[in-house]
Amino acid sequence: MSLRSKRFAVLGSTAVLAAAAFTLSSCGGGASSGSVPTTLPTPTPTPTPAPTPTSVLPAGMVCDPTPPPLYGINVKVHADSGGARKILDSRPVVINMNNFCEKAGFATTAKFCYTRQEGDPQATACDYLAVGRSAETGRFGPTWYYNGKLCSGGAGEDGCSNNPDNQFLVDIRGDGVFEACAGDEIPLSQDPEKPGSRCGSCTIKGAGPCK
Repeated sequence: MSLRSKRFAVLGSTAVLAAAAFTLSSCGGGASSGSVPTTLPTPTPTPTPAPTPTSVLPAGMVCDPTPPPLYGINVKVHADSGGARKILDSRPVVINMNNFCEKAGFATTAKFCYTRQEGDPQATACDYLAVGRSAETGRFGPTWYYNGKLCSGGAGEDGCSNNPDNQFLVDIRGDGVFEACAGDEIPLSQDPEKPGSRCGSCTIKGAGPCK
């Protein structure tokens, strides 16, 4: 083959390869000049932690059936020394739902009742569940207030101080408005005829019971 023939053969082969490359590119066989979409793995969702009960009873305590939503807290004078000092007592009152009051030992027709009768072995546990824990002390029982402020009465001052043995009791001195309030997590009665209240109050003016 002459040199000229060899050159034409090479040129012909080059043309064939170029045409093939053009054909593949036109049919989608070549790489695209744009970005190739990439499928990213879907991130694993973070599991939602299970809610933690806010009022887990101490070991050995039982309340069955558990109290319905709170109607209010009854506050009364528990002990009166005759002077400026007194001890107040608080007790939760719940609405009668699903015949709870009858099961707790009260009248079937009652609109609301205590969580249990006095002396019932489950009374303390049920009161714990009905009120929750004090935001001030962390103990089961209400948070106490004197004239709208947390108990902070010092020696010789009018006010209140949390009872060292029982959060449902409070030691007070002098006159004023004393309140016992359930925890924020405690459900209140939504019955329009029996709307619930988180707090109960006692106004002290001199000797005698709450005014």
